[in-house]
Amino acid sequence: MPEQAPAPLTGSDAAIIARSARDPEAFAALYDRYAAVLHRYVTRRLGDGPADDVVADTFLDAFRNRHRFDLAAGDARPWLYGIAANHIGKRARSEVRMLRAYARTGTDPVLATNMEGAAEVAL
Repeated sequence: MPEQAPAPLTGSDAAIIARSARDPEAFAALYDRYAAVLHRYVTRRLGDGPADDVVADTFLDAFRNRHRFDLAAGDARPWLYGIAANHIGKRARSEVRMLRAYARTGTDPVLATNMEGAAEVAL
């Protein structure tokens, strides 16, 4: 008899998280439900480039900390948006630190890269 794929998980987010304590693969149902909407949210805040990484980090943190989720809350969406917002803030602070470091050096890495490219073209 051929093996059948497991049926997609239905039910509340809390039920899925509770089940993922016994069956970690069950957590994938939350990814399937919310990854696209979280990706749109992060893209609006940071742009398309870092959105994939932030969403991946969001679900990784959610998975690692799923024991902290309040099962009485039921809906995981606010929890996931909060984790994503924390990652967005970290990215923004990191970018500010990087720009301040560039300002202290007195060089502009973007301008320097463009100048190197222009010099190569001139040769």
